[in-house]
Amino acid sequence: MRLSYASLATGLLLAACGSAAVQTPDVASDIHVTLTPVVTEAEFPWGMVFLPNGDMLFTEKEGGLKRVPGGEGTPVSVSGLPEAFTDRQAGYLGLTLDPDFAATRLVYIAYSKGTAEANGAAIIHARLSDDGNTVEEVTEIFWADRRDTALHYGSRLQFASDGTLYATLGEGFKYMEQAQDPKITHGSIIRINSDGSIPADNPFADGAVGNPAVWSYGHRNAQGLYYDAETDTLYETEHGPKGGDELNVIRKGANYGWPKITYGVNYDGTIITDKTEAEGMEQPLTYWVPSIAPSGLTKLTSDVYHGWKGDLFTGGMNGPAGLKLVRIDMEDGKVVGRENLFDGEYAIRDVIQGPDGHLYVATKDMDGIFRVDVVE
Repeated sequence: MRLSYASLATGLLLAACGSAAVQTPDVASDIHVTLTPVVTEAEFPWGMVFLPNGDMLFTEKEGGLKRVPGGEGTPVSVSGLPEAFTDRQAGYLGLTLDPDFAATRLVYIAYSKGTAEANGAAIIHARLSDDGNTVEEVTEIFWADRRDTALHYGSRLQFASDGTLYATLGEGFKYMEQAQDPKITHGSIIRINSDGSIPADNPFADGAVGNPAVWSYGHRNAQGLYYDAETDTLYETEHGPKGGDELNVIRKGANYGWPKITYGVNYDGTIITDKTEAEGMEQPLTYWVPSIAPSGLTKLTSDVYHGWKGDLFTGGMNGPAGLKLVRIDMEDGKVVGRENLFDGEYAIRDVIQGPDGHLYVATKDMDGIFRVDVVE
């Protein structure tokens, strides 16, 4: 294991904040991996899933929903989606399958709905036709509070073992102060039932002190979400500003601090807050300074890659330290190291595990979708 040291900028920030936080050490693997193209025709892919028959579905930010027969090759367009608001970071975003997809054929999709003056992340479910070429019976189950920006939508979706649906919602950038208000969905993670109704055990279910759908708050722009059914744990990655990207364990009703605490600074280098920790606010499992813009999050449950089973993986798609796939070395629920894979090759928007046990990554721009293969 080889240690990495925080940059000078990080040291100055932590000194200013009076924090003794320590960066996670780098680790190295004994195996070598390469990226094998599986889908070359993909324009700004955002989220992806595999169907039980081996087909792949993925969203394109402006192109809607695509299906790849057999999970490799040329995608075909899936018609029937509602029109999205597409501008800057707005468009067709996260997706997931109904836990009982084999019976219902329901796909859940998050997208940006509205106008430049009033828009927000919406969630729909729709039935994928038997031939996989259209979605039918489109039903909206949630629409976040409106804002007038085309930035920071979050929009990752994950079902839990109890059948409830978690979704990340960004704070719209200029509305960052509202991330501290649980009555507003900006900068939150919500938890709803599969039909959009509110679970009775949500922390603010009665609406007295928070929005009934809100599960946690104080987030910036969470673009990674993974529910670990084995341990009933919800993991999340979110973008900091300039520095301060985070991996968190999400807990019921918890406040994750943005923008009252952060390990980052404004893009112009000015200080957002002099605090990196505060009573009643959660600390990340690990954080990145400088930024990688983490996007997509999954846990490896297969034995394809020796020594990696049980580790988390997130894409890095921007920032001075982005363009990589990050292996987050996990032991007993704690982060013990990080390894940068494919450093500098591609901006990675999403990462999932396929039915063959391999990791698959979608790049942010127009480079396509790749399988992570072991080099023998």
